[in-house]
Amino acid sequence: MPASSIHVSSAHLSEIEQKVFTVAINIISDEHGKNYLAIKDNPKSEILVLDHDTEEGKQLLSNASDNQVKIVFSSGAITGKNLISLTKPIRVLPLKNVLLKVCQQLYSYYSEHDKNPEKNHEASHQAPTENTHQEINASFSENIFLEFLKAKSDSSCLHMTSAGLPDIYVDGENKIFVIATNSDDIDKYFSNNFEEVCLKKISHEEFNKNTVNMKISSLDSILWRCALTCSRGQLIPGHTVETPVKLVSWPNFSREGFKPEYFKLAAILAKQFISLASLSKQVEKPIEGIIDFYNAAFAVGIIELGDKNSINKSTAKTNKKRKTILSKLAQRLGIA
Repeated sequence: MPASSIHVSSAHLSEIEQKVFTVAINIISDEHGKNYLAIKDNPKSEILVLDHDTEEGKQLLSNASDNQVKIVFSSGAITGKNLISLTKPIRVLPLKNVLLKVCQQLYSYYSEHDKNPEKNHEASHQAPTENTHQEINASFSENIFLEFLKAKSDSSCLHMTSAGLPDIYVDGENKIFVIATNSDDIDKYFSNNFEEVCLKKISHEEFNKNTVNMKISSLDSILWRCALTCSRGQLIPGHTVETPVKLVSWPNFSREGFKPEYFKLAAILAKQFISLASLSKQVEKPIEGIIDFYNAAFAVGIIELGDKNSINKSTAKTNKKRKTILSKLAQRLGIA
């Protein structure tokens, strides 16, 4: 049992949401002890649970610390630093599992970094900084975006189910996505606890049999949406922010999830090899948003990976082009 509790506070929840929150905390207390996670009436607690559909909740979220873990209840998916979005209606088990996962990651962080047992409670429980962002987010090693991407790369078929949610079918070879209701219902899976999702590989014959007369969507359009929603600033496993990358074709910005800053990112990535770390510095934007865009672009197949020589080659090509232009200008002016 921990020596001191991690603190969680709730704000601007409906009566039902508050009851769900209280039950989830009580279950955690029964399973892990009362000192594991304690409710505190303080909006600056390490974990803040709020309803984003209220004006007060939106205002509180906008004023919350970047280093705080925010669990946000909303009618639609919300993204942000150290933010976990749960789509309404809120259920006890998914909320309990999310709270437990956050607590486990926080306690792990504290055990590694808090070397002085004499520190006071506030100092030892200060929320992690930007460098621990990837440790706080809900697990990225397993989510629907990565499962869909794997099905595409493996050219395999996938059947996904979860209690109360429509069935999903993916044909990675033909880049087809089918959902039993409407493609917009994919949003219901974004905030669903992944432990409650059942995945099954199926044959192409099963896929065709089970999706007869169902509306077919482009898998790439779904991958784009999933990447922007599920990435939360974390790179696809095996990729790094130091690897030179380049766009091989222009993104389809008519897809859902468009942000105006993506135009600038695409323009830079289309003309040269550049690492995501360097791109972040160049555009003066947080790396998390750039990673979300990169994951989406890679998922739909418009990213080329380079090597350590790619940036030098790209720079040399640009310099050669500039010299050619200057030479032509000099000839016109008679100073060549």
